[in-house]
Amino acid sequence: MKQLVTAEQMRLYEGYLMETLGIPSLLLMERAAGYIKETAAEILKTEKAACVLVVSGCGNNGADGLAAARMLTEEGRRVLVVRLGDPEHASENNRIHTGILERMGIPLMSDLQTALEQRPDLIIDALFGIGLNRELKESYRDAVKQINQYRSCNEMCRVLSVDLPSGLHTDRGKALPEAVRADVTVTFGFLKRGMYLNEGRRYCGRVICCPIGPERRMADDYRMEWAEIADLKPKRDPLGHKGTFGKVLCIAGCADMAGASILNAGAALRSGCGMVKVIGVSQNRDLLLHTVPEAMFAAVDSEEGIGTTESAKLHEALAWADTILIGSGLGKERALRFLKCDAIRNCEKPMVIDADGLNALTELPDFLKHRKEQGAVTFLTPHPGEFARLFSETEKNGCQEPETVRALAKEYGVILIAKSATTLVTDGIKVYYNDLGSDALATAGSGDVLAGVLAAVSCVIKEPLQAAVYADALHAMAGEMAAAQIGTAAVTASEILKMLPEAMNLRKAEKRG
Repeated sequence: MKQLVTAEQMRLYEGYLMETLGIPSLLLMERAAGYIKETAAEILKTEKAACVLVVSGCGNNGADGLAAARMLTEEGRRVLVVRLGDPEHASENNRIHTGILERMGIPLMSDLQTALEQRPDLIIDALFGIGLNRELKESYRDAVKQINQYRSCNEMCRVLSVDLPSGLHTDRGKALPEAVRADVTVTFGFLKRGMYLNEGRRYCGRVICCPIGPERRMADDYRMEWAEIADLKPKRDPLGHKGTFGKVLCIAGCADMAGASILNAGAALRSGCGMVKVIGVSQNRDLLLHTVPEAMFAAVDSEEGIGTTESAKLHEALAWADTILIGSGLGKERALRFLKCDAIRNCEKPMVIDADGLNALTELPDFLKHRKEQGAVTFLTPHPGEFARLFSETEKNGCQEPETVRALAKEYGVILIAKSATTLVTDGIKVYYNDLGSDALATAGSGDVLAGVLAAVSCVIKEPLQAAVYADALHAMAGEMAAAQIGTAAVTASEILKMLPEAMNLRKAEKRG
């Protein structure tokens, strides 16, 4: 899987190339410019008469753009160059490439609006790269707005950003406060974190990552790649029986949310689990068994607490199970009563805590600490709202802050699956970014399906982080495959569940940028 780096990690890598290996910075720029030229040619195809506008800053990102302008001119392309910023503060490499263009007779313009009136077919955005970490000055903000407005009004025009769309924070994926909306982003060495966090996916378009030197480990952050994750699919024992492939106990579903337990149980069984038992209210029995006849059911109805008879059922079920899933559609008060129960509190088996189970944890500050001390494996699956309630010390979008998510997983001793447009999965050391899914997953019950998949997979993939990564990616791929059939807006949780077998059997995926 591809590493994702911060701006500082990328600078360290460039330092390694230039200082340790002795590769001149101008040579690195030539490689980068070559990739830009090739991508521009791919976009323009054989349209030799097409007009290319390179919008350059005065830093090294701008120098990449100027070098690409030279190469495109050498190919016979019509190229316009606008250079913005104070030339007195230009980088040395930028000065060198500016001089080359001037000696070639390629004029450098300073008025972007005049250049846009030439109606370019491709705009190469080389204003800022990974170094930007503060709000754009007004003049640059206006330039970004002009590029975006021109692109929106000219459907045949495309925008190619160099390394990162100008105005996007490299590490956080936030616009500062404006950012170029690229159709394609050509980045170098490594993918950047901000491409997949917060607003990053909205601005980057198709991302192409091009090597500029030998591969080197720089980060513990990785972008999920289905072609590799599919290899984590558990091997089936041809001599196995239903107990071999895992037993999942779902404590889920109240009278008003029976569907949650149905989705939990169905997803667990569709993901390869051998047996599922649901503990719920008795009025849900007939609906559950009619919909998922393979599941077993035990009723625990008490609203006052868990009595002697019900406690015996619970102890028996916990002893039977390999993994416990608790919280989906349970209702906060009911989830709280279960989590307070000594049988569950002292259960050392792997546990997936979802939905109302997460909300109940806000009133049980010692629960996770106790499980950590036990050495028990705990999976938490919060969406942004649940994340903010559970970890009240974090800001609202903390689920999109890799260092925050990593630190919380380590502190509480959990595997944290922080759900969002890009889901972050971490064990407190490595962080995996899942952008395989789409807004097709933004539907009621989708999280219940994920919880069921995760519970099933954790029975047979014994390395917890691998289990979480595989389950989250499988869920996302099932959603994408459902969307491909019926469109993202029409996808329901039941459609995601139906596609799980097909997603599990998908061994190869189209190579992504």
